[in-house]
Amino acid sequence: MRRLLFVAATAMLLTSIFGGRASAVSFDDPNVFGYGEGWSPPSELRAGSGGHGVALLHTRLLEGGFRPGPADGRFGEALGAAVVAFQKAHGLDRDGIFRSADWQLFDEPFRVDPSADPDRVEIDLGRQLLYLIEDQVIASILPISSGSGGTYRGQSGSISRARTPEGAFSFYRHVEGWRISYLGGLYEPYYFRGGYAIHGSGSVPAYPASHGCVRVRIPDMTFLLGQLQLGMPVFVYGDSLLRSDVVTPLATAPVLNPEISLPRWLRTS
Repeated sequence: MRRLLFVAATAMLLTSIFGGRASAVSFDDPNVFGYGEGWSPPSELRAGSGGHGVALLHTRLLEGGFRPGPADGRFGEALGAAVVAFQKAHGLDRDGIFRSADWQLFDEPFRVDPSADPDRVEIDLGRQLLYLIEDQVIASILPISSGSGGTYRGQSGSISRARTPEGAFSFYRHVEGWRISYLGGLYEPYYFRGGYAIHGSGSVPAYPASHGCVRVRIPDMTFLLGQLQLGMPVFVYGDSLLRSDVVTPLATAPVLNPEISLPRWLRTS
């Protein structure tokens, strides 16, 4: 009854203000009531979801540096991949389901530990994430799939281990379009060591599954084409090496943007 009376009173007030042109008021509209008032987010958002919660989730992920795809009001493939990246960054289960308790993680203060290289790519094999860093701030956080750790038969017939090399590298070669190798197709590969590259793939699961390259989603690789360049530093760690083992720190830390949500491992004390 209180809700009905409140809605009726709100409608009467809007009618008096706008001269009878007030439209119906939805109690589920966060643009009217906001969080903690008349509207609260669904307990879960997942593939196929829609509505105000999905629109807000898209906005918050985009603000946090993730790539949720077009803002079409649907929980589609791109938004699901961004949610998985968000879960990886925060150490959550990688099931692609966004839960009501996860909203508060957007407000945690993070900032990137500076490096001697202000513009770089960092790949965390442990969290299966790629960080595009511009001027010491993470601009984009992308989900990856790296070396599975299993064995496979190479072109010469020898048995090789599917591991992604760790260390400090730089991009030295780029092949435009698709490169078809004996192991499969690589979309717009950027090579950073020998035959190992960051490249687009149609298969980027939430776990390590490649022969050693760093796979990203094809739309993410298309995005990276405008960001990567030959000679750009690439730091790979998180399996047998720590970040501090490969990333050269900056002696004097600059003041950074504290409003961008970044993963826990990049917090400063």
